[in-house]
Amino acid sequence: MHYQKMDKNHKLILVDISLADFEAKSFGLDEADVQINMHAKDESGAIFIGVDTFIEIWKRVAPYHLLIPFVDSRLLRPLFNRAYKFFAYHIRPKLPKRKCDDSLCKPMV
Repeated sequence: MHYQKMDKNHKLILVDISLADFEAKSFGLDEADVQINMHAKDESGAIFIGVDTFIEIWKRVAPYHLLIPFVDSRLLRPLFNRAYKFFAYHIRPKLPKRKCDDSLCKPMV
């Protein structure tokens, strides 16, 4: 994943939801929702969804923190939220999925 490569200070802990032993409930999340929306959980246990997830990642991974004022602006934030929801519900489900068996996943070609 791109953010994992960019995370030089190891501030992110990424969880692969495609693994057979992944249980959304253990993170306080809904199984169906994690299949649609990207989620993040910070050090205090607060959960972020969608655009908020990207902002939380960007706070921890340079140089992305420079994008936060642009994405989080009062004028543009509603546009980014709508664009994310459109992507999550209409485009992402049609993208190729990874083929997984016995907790080993490979990108589909």
